[in-house]
Amino acid sequence: MWEEFKHQLSVILVYGGMAQGLFVVLLLNHKSVQKSRANLFLSILLVAMTLSIAQILYLGRFTGYLADNVYALGDPAFFLIAPLLRFYAIELTGRRVAFTPAGLLHFAPFVALVILSLTIGVLRPDGWKTIATGHHRLLHTAFWLLVVIQFSGYLYATHTHWLAHQKLMRQELSNTEDVNIAWVRFFLIVFMLINVFFLFSLFAVIQFDMCRGWLQSATAGVFSLSIFALSFKGILQRDIFNTLPLAEKPIVATTGPTPSLKPDPALITRVRTYMQERKPYLDADLTLSTLSKHIGMSRSQLSQVINDGTGDNFYDFVNQYRVEEVKRLMADPDVQNLSLLGLALEAGFKSKSTFNLIFKRFTGQTPTEYRKDLMPEKV
Repeated sequence: MWEEFKHQLSVILVYGGMAQGLFVVLLLNHKSVQKSRANLFLSILLVAMTLSIAQILYLGRFTGYLADNVYALGDPAFFLIAPLLRFYAIELTGRRVAFTPAGLLHFAPFVALVILSLTIGVLRPDGWKTIATGHHRLLHTAFWLLVVIQFSGYLYATHTHWLAHQKLMRQELSNTEDVNIAWVRFFLIVFMLINVFFLFSLFAVIQFDMCRGWLQSATAGVFSLSIFALSFKGILQRDIFNTLPLAEKPIVATTGPTPSLKPDPALITRVRTYMQERKPYLDADLTLSTLSKHIGMSRSQLSQVINDGTGDNFYDFVNQYRVEEVKRLMADPDVQNLSLLGLALEAGFKSKSTFNLIFKRFTGQTPTEYRKDLMPEKV
């Protein structure tokens, strides 16, 4: 009874994942859906994972001889998953994946395995059967080891890319509420869990030679769950950093030692005077680019003035003024009817959670505690 239930559950999961993947691909590419390169890579990724599941279910089970010939060294589609996940992450963060000859090298393992497997399947060299029979575990171990190495490398590169964009985001934006950080974390968790499963598969092949049956079913199940996760979250996800001026040269730290040059004090005074008199921080959507246009500096020059002249990034620099504005409003008897959230919104914050976090970081107190401390002074 229990075995039958598990079997039916796995069938529903696997076939549901395949159906979900194809449905989302059609939905993402429907004419009524806004086209984006991120959705294109997500679609290709979902198709690749769906085809891998189909290969396990059909090509591997019902035509095993064909699978042994065509995929003699393992399913080549496994080597598509990591590059496509990385390309999707890059496109989500507003960058563009360049289709250059060097960029095509990302697919070299996939192409090489396809060519090698097809060559073996067509030519059927005399020594191959002996090698496949006598070194069955070694071949599968080598395959899974390459998958794990590739996936780990791409996971590290994607995580590094995200950290770099976090820094860029704080150099450009004064509010990050429109940036769906939760989705990036969820995406990286899915990426990591797939890699953990590949590590387990490598261990299983080495220790138990679980190259068929259970391991294939588990692979289909993990891919199906990944399709559900990526589809559910990705279908509603817009580009994460679409507010960043990516057409401009990004502000990045140069490699090697660079002299620390203090900007002209007159420029620092100019920026501070503008912030105090014009109060641009009251605009919740203020960015480095818009502020640089108002002040009459280049984006890179203003960034250097803020970073080197004050020791803060743009995000912290602007939000310090917002905190001071909230403190001023708390002491203003004309706005005592406003709640803390109302004061925060008036000062340029976009959410209560961000306001509370930043206020405590700069004052050492929560907004409520600070407001209570002001009460005796007004009595």
